[in-house]
Amino acid sequence: MPVYFEPSAILFDLDGTLLDTEPLYTLATQKVLDPFGLTFTLEFKRTIVGRKALESAAMTVEHYDLALTPQAFLDQRAQYLNALFPKAAAIAGAEAFVTALAEQGIAFGIATSSSRALFELKRSTKPWLQAVAITVCGDEVAASKPDPEIFLKTAKKLGVEPEGCLVFEDALTGFLAAKAAGMPVIGIDSPYLRPEDRKHANEVVTDYLSLVDNSQPVFGITLATDFD
Repeated sequence: MPVYFEPSAILFDLDGTLLDTEPLYTLATQKVLDPFGLTFTLEFKRTIVGRKALESAAMTVEHYDLALTPQAFLDQRAQYLNALFPKAAAIAGAEAFVTALAEQGIAFGIATSSSRALFELKRSTKPWLQAVAITVCGDEVAASKPDPEIFLKTAKKLGVEPEGCLVFEDALTGFLAAKAAGMPVIGIDSPYLRPEDRKHANEVVTDYLSLVDNSQPVFGITLATDFD
């Protein structure tokens, strides 16, 4: 039965959740694969979204049988990403929603699988993201999503119990990590989510536009509880 949930804190993923960076990853990865005559498929991308960079790189190298080490793959891809990331657009309504939470004093943080260096690059041109004080990056935890470590660490930095946190995510690995942390999760829809993936989120929304008005004066949302 759906229940009303008023979180003590909100945890955001970054890529595909606050920033529309996934198309940029797709473009840069395809650039690396072009000399090999290979195509970066949507089906394969769905298996690596939300993972740490080195882990997803290793999976990509193995899947496409590339004559590259995972680090070499990342180094080549970075040549394209470094120019693209500062230009990444926000997910619709994300800036307004985050700003509203800050104005109300609602605790929130970012838990991203990106490395610290890439995270800082992605938010380098966006004051609303630069203002987020509590952030945990993929190279600051031992285990990557779907392990819950990154969400638990972010909650601890916020001084909030895990069960009081609400997570916004865009990938199956993130949904599973949130569930393992004991946190309800709202999915941000994307082409990378399969129908079976959506079942692991309490709700799935297109963007934040429908939530901005609901964040006044205190954010709360009705969530399904009978999810897999």
